[in-house]
Amino acid sequence: MIDDQIRLRGLGERFAAGFPDLSGVRAVLLTGSVARGLADRWSDVELMVFWDGEPADESRRAAVAAAGGELTAFHGYDPDNDEWSEDVLFDGVEVQVSHRTVAGAEGWVADVTQRFDPDLTKQDLIALIRYGVALHDSGVVAGWRSRTEVYPDALGLAMVRAHLEFRSAWQRRKLLARGDVLPLAQDRLDTVRNVLLVLLGLNRVWFPHLGFKWVRDLAEGLPLAPAALPARLEAVLTATPASAVPAADALIMETLELVAKHLPTAGAEEEITHQLTPRPGPG
Repeated sequence: MIDDQIRLRGLGERFAAGFPDLSGVRAVLLTGSVARGLADRWSDVELMVFWDGEPADESRRAAVAAAGGELTAFHGYDPDNDEWSEDVLFDGVEVQVSHRTVAGAEGWVADVTQRFDPDLTKQDLIALIRYGVALHDSGVVAGWRSRTEVYPDALGLAMVRAHLEFRSAWQRRKLLARGDVLPLAQDRLDTVRNVLLVLLGLNRVWFPHLGFKWVRDLAEGLPLAPAALPARLEAVLTATPASAVPAADALIMETLELVAKHLPTAGAEEEITHQLTPRPGPG
């Protein structure tokens, strides 16, 4: 794993070496598992390039050609992610390149830190900025890191409120009794996802990855959390349905009790009542 980490980081640095020379490039970040020191033999290399304005297609293609890479996919503007991107094969490794404008990133950072928008895609960008390795920076990345050094209390409240939503205990038991394995599987996934997101807000920790990677490491680092959180999250997902249902019930309730104690305005008391409410009637 260490050898993979060293090899992939070096590969990323070599591929990105020419980007700072392109007109309009303000910063280049190495991101993903390689930047975090978690790369293995399955990892690819991820780069993020920040531009003064919209990156020209010819500049993007020229950078790939100059590096000696083989372009395998070339994507135009994606409004949902506010980015342009391409996939490149370089020395036998896939390199994923994301291009963004400085103005777009500025807007998203402001949305989260000043307007307390809990949008996960915007928080994912902040995590990439904070935990990426700056291969080139004109000062914009350093500025964004400074502005996101403190996780706002109001954002924590917004995160908790946005994800404080769980299926009630009796509904889970109904799915289990009926053998409705697909909706029960979805509920197990939703439970783990929402517990984790609520705890991130409660602990004021930046959401690190849209794909929910590195969950065990993340869960281990949360000071306000149910005991043995990493193992219990995995148990909800991997245990038999009969074991997973009570495990989910207990994990949800302990999470709600933590929120009620440490963030009483978030609405946990109402959700606790919802969890304890018996079946409303026949049907």
